[in-house]
Amino acid sequence: MAILSVTYEAYRAKSSVEDYVGIWEDDIARAKLFQGDQSLQNKILKQLKEVHSAVGTTEVQNPEKLQCVFSTDVPLTYHSLPSGSIRVCFNVVDLSLSALASPLFMLGILLALISLGVGLRREFMNRLQEQRLEAELALSKKIAQISRQVAHDIRGPLSALTTLNELDHNMAPDRKELLDLAVKRIRGIADDLLSTGVKAAQDIVQAVPQAAEGHDLTTMLEPLVKEYKFAHPQVNFAWSKHLYSEKALVQLETIKIQRIVSNLLNNSLEALPAHEATIQLVLMERENHWLLQVMDNGKGIPEDILPKLAEEGATHGKQNGHGLGLFDAKKTLQSIGGDLQIRSKLDVGTQVSLIFPK
Repeated sequence: MAILSVTYEAYRAKSSVEDYVGIWEDDIARAKLFQGDQSLQNKILKQLKEVHSAVGTTEVQNPEKLQCVFSTDVPLTYHSLPSGSIRVCFNVVDLSLSALASPLFMLGILLALISLGVGLRREFMNRLQEQRLEAELALSKKIAQISRQVAHDIRGPLSALTTLNELDHNMAPDRKELLDLAVKRIRGIADDLLSTGVKAAQDIVQAVPQAAEGHDLTTMLEPLVKEYKFAHPQVNFAWSKHLYSEKALVQLETIKIQRIVSNLLNNSLEALPAHEATIQLVLMERENHWLLQVMDNGKGIPEDILPKLAEEGATHGKQNGHGLGLFDAKKTLQSIGGDLQIRSKLDVGTQVSLIFPK
């Protein structure tokens, strides 16, 4: 850019000199041909310096003797007849200083700064992305370690519960069935925690992912509803289904479905009124998907908070909420092409719709 600016400034200086000589061409040629006036050169030089500050020396009588890096030869005519030429030399330092102040050089500096800024921003964003990925990897490793430890620690009291359930013959059949369902759910959670890391690694290694085995929503949900009915007798749980297919098969494991619905039921329980509390679960069949609606007559959710609830870390109305339940549910459903939608009205209730592709 500097060389281009100097070249441009030299061109501009030559043009200024040629314009000036063109105006006084007849006078300069007459003085050269007939008078041989040596003072003419000093006069021309003085006036040319006013035309452009980079003009150094000139030679009218013997222009070929004047040698310089940047120069221009302007032909002279007298009454349309050739009468020699005038050579004008430009000072390199002054020409460079003029180039530094030229608009072209300033534009080059501006473009260079913009290019540098874009490069620095790109480098900063790349580094920020690397740091984010490193932090996520470290967090994933930490979560995996905690998951394995939790799964390992659960197995101790789980074995005790299993033994108690097998030995206690005086327990009522319905309570014994409830305890058995709870033990199976806890065991499923522990197994899921242990297998999550292994499954993730297998998904990365496999070139072609294998389709998961279909699981029936009805078979998965009915024991869960039964468990909640027994644990919360003061709440009216209504479970219904409207299907024309024999089974409602989905590509999610039982433990994941039960975890999602269990989180939704827990949310509803915390929002319910003290009297006439109701939770409805309705499973419906649509052309391309299954629709499970979990509805309650609780206190509802404000409209400004509703769109943020499925985001990670977002929670409402819970003292110790971590904002993971709805986020995990929506992420899990979207991973198989489904979705989670929430509708709510203050003092009326909340409806959560789970969409499972067939």
